[in-house]
Amino acid sequence: MQMRAMVLEEFGGTLKLHSRQVPEPAPAEVLVQVVACGAGLTLESIRLGHLGGSTPRIMGHEYAGTVAALGAGVEGWQIGDAVTGSFYLFCGSCTMCASGREMLCSNNKGNIGARIDGAFAEYVVVPARNLVRIPTGVALREAGIIADAVATPYHIARERARIVAGQRVAVIGAGGGVGLHMLQVAKAFGAFVIAVERDAAKLVRLREMQLDALVDASVENWQADLVAAAEGQLDTCIDFVGTPLTTSTGLAALGRGGTFVIVGTLPGLRSDKNAVISAAPMYLINKELTIMGTRYATRAEIAHSLQLVRDGKVKPMIGASFPLAQAEDALEAIRRNQVFGRVLIDCTV
Repeated sequence: MQMRAMVLEEFGGTLKLHSRQVPEPAPAEVLVQVVACGAGLTLESIRLGHLGGSTPRIMGHEYAGTVAALGAGVEGWQIGDAVTGSFYLFCGSCTMCASGREMLCSNNKGNIGARIDGAFAEYVVVPARNLVRIPTGVALREAGIIADAVATPYHIARERARIVAGQRVAVIGAGGGVGLHMLQVAKAFGAFVIAVERDAAKLVRLREMQLDALVDASVENWQADLVAAAEGQLDTCIDFVGTPLTTSTGLAALGRGGTFVIVGTLPGLRSDKNAVISAAPMYLINKELTIMGTRYATRAEIAHSLQLVRDGKVKPMIGASFPLAQAEDALEAIRRNQVFGRVLIDCTV
């Protein structure tokens, strides 16, 4: 049986529509019939070859669909089960995986959609251990973006920054596909939430949301505005942009005992010079500041994120939906920063 798939033929190229044989699951694998697949800036890093892997490759990793076939030895799943899952190719048995930190797997083999074929297709084969069950009450087509754009913020809030009620939390790049969900997750944890954004169109949309404070990062001295919005005590600053300007400004705006969290960097910023975060040791000591990175989420955190959505505490924000054959148009919209919210690829049309 044949299926449609959007294939990256070479790094740096564009996605092309191909007809492929529907893959068969090997032992310990599951074939998923894809309903929809989310899309974000990570795909640009994969397209450029920054996350390894090989080409030709079917991209796409924020998958949601139903189990279509089971490989030998797979237990706990049945045909028709609604599923999403982790896109890391973790081993499940190393010290990191055993301690519940599978995103730091010592034997990580890469990502679905980079190392193995992904979900910009009508079917995808994934390791059975990667799957997470979608609970009743969560829209199937939205579950894939929840597994990334909500689960990543959940991991930040619960395990990295450890946000508690009453803290003042700033989100730099708040108008992005993950930033918008970080605002909601931080609010669900009880924080006073400050959105930081420089794009004029996104600032307009953010003003329509029920936020505690909004900072325009296009003005020259937005650090002062951020400090003022936090009433002099910014407890946590979460940076989704990762430029020298955002890291230095966000770190400088932190109050005593504050935490600065780096989530990612723009795909074009790959030189060591651009990646440096600079801070005087005594500055960190005197204010007892913490600087940390964060990386995706565990399957358990994906499950908790799905429950947050089911319980109405977080609402998935889909800014645009594209049919499978227009996946390249979707990536171009992301590259041009044209979408307010997460982009969704509908793999059924």
